[in-house]
Amino acid sequence: MLRDCYSQSKALATQAVLDAVHTRGLNACVVHPSGIMGPEDFAVGETTSTMIKIINGEMPAGIDGSFNLCDVRDLADGTIRAVERGRSGECYILGNREVRFRDFARMIAEEAGTRPMRMFLPLGMASLMGKMMEKQAKRKGTKPLMTSFSVYNLARNNCFDSTKAMRELGYRTRSYQETMHDEIQWLIQTGKVKMPEMAAASAQVAAVQA
Repeated sequence: MLRDCYSQSKALATQAVLDAVHTRGLNACVVHPSGIMGPEDFAVGETTSTMIKIINGEMPAGIDGSFNLCDVRDLADGTIRAVERGRSGECYILGNREVRFRDFARMIAEEAGTRPMRMFLPLGMASLMGKMMEKQAKRKGTKPLMTSFSVYNLARNNCFDSTKAMRELGYRTRSYQETMHDEIQWLIQTGKVKMPEMAAASAQVAAVQA
């Protein structure tokens, strides 16, 4: 069951490609990436935005669900391999291992040297809060901090099997720790996060100036 227009549009586009392969002889295959993370996310997507909030202490509580995220560099490599080696009419899942939100947040805190999150909302409670935030944001014309669809994404099955892509394309993924290290270093370099030592230095400068 597809619950949003974004998912429906991707399903329809995939079917259109596969139909063209079988009815018109189009030489094409399809890749299905999981969530995306990694350095140089200048658009600041949802995953990067979440990482920034966790590091800056702007997210008081997480959600006790899971997701599946891949390094953007591995997904790009997998897509190129699909162009070069993929079989026409086939689909390839480019995913990673499933990770719980609480483990994801813990790894971020360890890599960034920040205080770990302690509170994780049960999925049922988070879903209700998401619906409330959506209604409030609609009235105010703002973007909700949490949505019912984001909770759904954390509640669904996020264990994807990329064995076919690994076997036929040579697709591989790096560890979450390696990706987090590279992305957090980029976030520091671009000034998108406030590291503890940076905050302490700023406080010392302010004290001297006072």
